[in-house]
Amino acid sequence: MTIGNAGRDLLVYLALLVPLEFIMTSPRIAGKRGDKRRSVAVAMGVLLTLSAVKIGVEMMHKEASYYNLIDVAPDAPSSELKKGYKRASLKVHPDKLQAAAAAGETEEEGGDEAFLALKAAYDVLSDSYQRDLYNKFGKPGIEAKDDTTNLLAGLGFFYVVWLALAYLLTQRKSIGRAQTWSFTGLMALAIFEYQACILNFDFLQEAIPNLVMFEKIELLHRLYPVYLLASRMVAWMLYEDVDAHNFVMLQHLHWKTDRLRERIAMLAAQRNGSADGGAVQWDALAKAAASPQAMAAGAAAGAASSPAPPGGMAASPLPGAGVPAARAQPARGGGGRSISSLVWFFGVYFFFQWLLGRGS
Repeated sequence: MTIGNAGRDLLVYLALLVPLEFIMTSPRIAGKRGDKRRSVAVAMGVLLTLSAVKIGVEMMHKEASYYNLIDVAPDAPSSELKKGYKRASLKVHPDKLQAAAAAGETEEEGGDEAFLALKAAYDVLSDSYQRDLYNKFGKPGIEAKDDTTNLLAGLGFFYVVWLALAYLLTQRKSIGRAQTWSFTGLMALAIFEYQACILNFDFLQEAIPNLVMFEKIELLHRLYPVYLLASRMVAWMLYEDVDAHNFVMLQHLHWKTDRLRERIAMLAAQRNGSADGGAVQWDALAKAAASPQAMAAGAAAGAASSPAPPGGMAASPLPGAGVPAARAQPARGGGGRSISSLVWFFGVYFFFQWLLGRGS
């Protein structure tokens, strides 16, 4: 790898998970109100800053490509390659360096190695087949030009590792949305790599013209862990615990129905001394109002105006009271998230299918 190292990336970003989780859940950063957006903004800033510094240093110290040695663009035609090779060879030719060293202008050491490296680069780029292999796989492609199976297997290993990590890092319920986003991002990266290595189509040519195709793939590999951790943070910020909300609302409904039943019982007791017909009428009214359907409807109608239950008081739940509302709410929340995830996944899938058709 010319840009960074995949194993080092794995260790660095797994170690970075600990401080990021601390920042996201720290009460000092979130404030008294527990502002998720504030804590996620701080954690996102830390992640992007460290990642930018890391990738920037790796880009500065990356191994020079054959195109850098000849000082031409990766899409340069054969005529431009010849001109670039002549210009570069004049600078590192042993005879020229020897004459310059004799005049005291520069040292002679390393002239032969630089010239041989330049000649090897030109020999590869001047051959269309070898140049195609180099653009796709770099130096390993030239070394294994008769068998690229190992190269493709090595690239597949990256996807296996990060697919497993993306699955493990998005298992919590509070970051469940990030699983769809991370899998979609990995699929997008695989489609780009398929286009580059199989279809010879590079849709990042205009965006990053100075990098060879295999360097762009490596750069995207370095960026995917950042995307994965950022997806986890955004999913955690947007998460709302529907089950906990429904539980609180159900307890509030039980408390309201208890108060309603006590009031109806009190009114029935006040009318107990009246005529027999009136007593029978109030007893029937009390039984009808005490039914689960009537209590649930009455509690829902008075929820806006009645006070909340005192803190710490646990209302005695009635059999069947409020069960339809408790069942319906989680079903809508979970189903909505599942549908939105499917829409997101297939939308991105068909978008990249269009890109594949454009590349072919």
